[in-house]
Amino acid sequence: MLSRVADSLYWIGRYSERTETNAHILSTQLDHMIELSRSDANYEADWATIIKICGYFDEYRSKYDGYDLEKMIEYLLCDAENFNSITSMVESIRMNARNTRDILPNVLWEEWNDLYLSIKSTKHKDYSIILTNEFLNAIRKSFLTSSGIIDTLMTRDECFIFLKIGKWIERAEKTAIILNELLEKEEQLTRDFTATFALQLTHAFEEYTRRSRDRSNRKVLNFLISDMKCSRSIAHSIHQIKQAVIEVENGKYQDYSEEMFHALSKLEVSLQVDTALLTAGQIKQWVKDISKQCTDFGPIFCRTYYLTPPILIS
Repeated sequence: MLSRVADSLYWIGRYSERTETNAHILSTQLDHMIELSRSDANYEADWATIIKICGYFDEYRSKYDGYDLEKMIEYLLCDAENFNSITSMVESIRMNARNTRDILPNVLWEEWNDLYLSIKSTKHKDYSIILTNEFLNAIRKSFLTSSGIIDTLMTRDECFIFLKIGKWIERAEKTAIILNELLEKEEQLTRDFTATFALQLTHAFEEYTRRSRDRSNRKVLNFLISDMKCSRSIAHSIHQIKQAVIEVENGKYQDYSEEMFHALSKLEVSLQVDTALLTAGQIKQWVKDISKQCTDFGPIFCRTYYLTPPILIS
C-alpha cells in the first residue's frame, strides 16, 4: 500500500471518530447547560473544559472574549480557522476520501460527500440550543451510518486496518483527554470529579449503567481506563491498536517499528493500576501521564509508517 493512501485512510479514521465524538460532547454540554444558569459559578469553568477537550483554549481566547454561547458554538461548530471544528473536519474527511475513492465503498463516499454538500449549503447562523442539537444529531447519525458501512462492506486488508487504527488511536486519546481535563477542573474548583459527566462525555453512560450502579469516582475511572470490556476504555483501544499493528507487521517486530511497540507496551503497563491503591493526587498524576502517552503515540505511529504527523498546539 502506498504511503499516501495509508496516510489518507489513517486520517479518515481519526477525523471520523473525532467528528462524531466532538458532536456528541457538544450536544451533551448543551443538554447539561439546561441545568445551569449563566450566572452559575461553574458555567465558565465547564465551557472552558469543553473547549479544551474539543478545540484549543488559547486559540479560542485569542479570537473571542468571554464565554458567549453563540461564539463558543461558532468556534466548535463552523469556525473555518479552527481545524478541529465540525465543518473543518468533515471537509478534511471528504478531501482524504476523494484521494482513496478507488479503495472505499461508493456508498461510503456518497455518505460523506452528501454530508459535506449539505453543510456547505446550510448557513448555520441560528445558534439556539434546539437547532444546534438537531444539527449535531444529524452529524452523528451520518458518521454512525458511515461506521456501519465500513464494517459491513470493506475488505479486511491493510486499507481497512489503517482506517481502524486511526479510529482507535483517536478514541484512546480523546478518552484520556476528557478524564484529564475533568480532573484538572476539580483541582481548580475544589469539587468532586464528576463521574457521571465523564461517562456522558465519553459516550459510555448507557454501557456502564447496564453493568453497574456504583458511580464512585474510582470505579468509573477504572472502567474508562482499564476495563477491557468497555468499548470506550483506553485499554480496549490500545489492545485493538496493538492487534492491528501486529497484523500489519505479519507478527514480526522490525527495527523501524521498535519505538512504536515499546510505546504500546509502556501504555499497557501504565493502564494496569488499581486506583484503590492511589491517593487523589496520585490518581491525577496517573491520568495525566496516561493522557500524555496517548497523545505522544500518534506522532510515533506516524513516524513509523511515514504518515503526516498530527498538528499539536500546546
